[in-house]
Amino acid sequence: MLDMLMSFDHFTWPMAGEKVAGQEKGSGANRIHVSARDVIVSFGPVMALDGFTADIPRGIVGLLGPNGAGKSTFIKASLGLLSLNKGTISVGGLDSQTQSLQIRDRIGYMPEHDCLIQSVNAVELVCYMGMISGMASLDAMQRSHEMLDFVGIGEERYRPIKSYSTGMKQKVKLAQAIVHDPSLMFLDEPTSGMDPQGREELLGLVTKMASSEKTIIVSSHILQDVERICDYAVIIDSGKLVRAGEMKTLLAGEQGVRSLTVRGSAEALSQYVQALEHVCQINERKDESGTQITLLLRGCEDGRKVFQLAAENGVQVRSFHPEMLDLEEVFLRAFRGGERDGH
Repeated sequence: MLDMLMSFDHFTWPMAGEKVAGQEKGSGANRIHVSARDVIVSFGPVMALDGFTADIPRGIVGLLGPNGAGKSTFIKASLGLLSLNKGTISVGGLDSQTQSLQIRDRIGYMPEHDCLIQSVNAVELVCYMGMISGMASLDAMQRSHEMLDFVGIGEERYRPIKSYSTGMKQKVKLAQAIVHDPSLMFLDEPTSGMDPQGREELLGLVTKMASSEKTIIVSSHILQDVERICDYAVIIDSGKLVRAGEMKTLLAGEQGVRSLTVRGSAEALSQYVQALEHVCQINERKDESGTQITLLLRGCEDGRKVFQLAAENGVQVRSFHPEMLDLEEVFLRAFRGGERDGH
């Protein structure tokens, strides 16, 4: 069971609704909830975090990166489970190295791996997790039922967990992570193995939780999920910050680049592209069919020449707008030999 909570060696969580010193609602404990400055963590010759600097605000934050990028190291270092070779990490104003027990009192963790006790039912498990988190038994039992109601586990809560579907197990893992009302939560692959309906339900629950001034850090390889629910994203590679920012900013695309989709005959499209090359810089071309292409253009923001040349070459403009990305494209561009930055 200790593996279930990342081998935490201290369990004295605040009771549900209890205010934490210096962290009352509205006092701010400012907008930044987790802050890392020039952090270095090494394991012998392996540099797990290499001068890592990032600010993680309140809200739902996506933590992204390939396997071995340093995501787990950053989480463990934030909780004081790993010593820093250099630098500092602050969590809600608390130092990860000198105040780690206080930090761990305030977090909830939903692990990726199947770590539930198979022979007990959901009520027993969630209640037990509340009790070892410092709650009185009666309070823990009441909260366990409330949280199981919240995540959508009904009468099944009295069946042994070994009889649960993957989706139900994910919901139980979420319930045990929030039973003690933590202010900061780490959700590791929360929708892993779930069907589309289950994913939809769980993502909705995460969004609801964030509305109560929680900070929820989501580590997931399902980029569509991260894009949908996260307000902010942090991308890590080789222990360094690759990209970070508000989701709407990351998805906005490159400044001054516009996407143009046009339709026409193959000959007309070819002539149109040749004409455009004299007035715009064509960054990318995507042939969607024999009669439709999409171009990424720079230098044609006002669009007058784009439409004029379209009329002259007999092609139809289907769309013309600032470049918009999905998170997959943001992720790929971050690793496409691009320059690492802190923006």
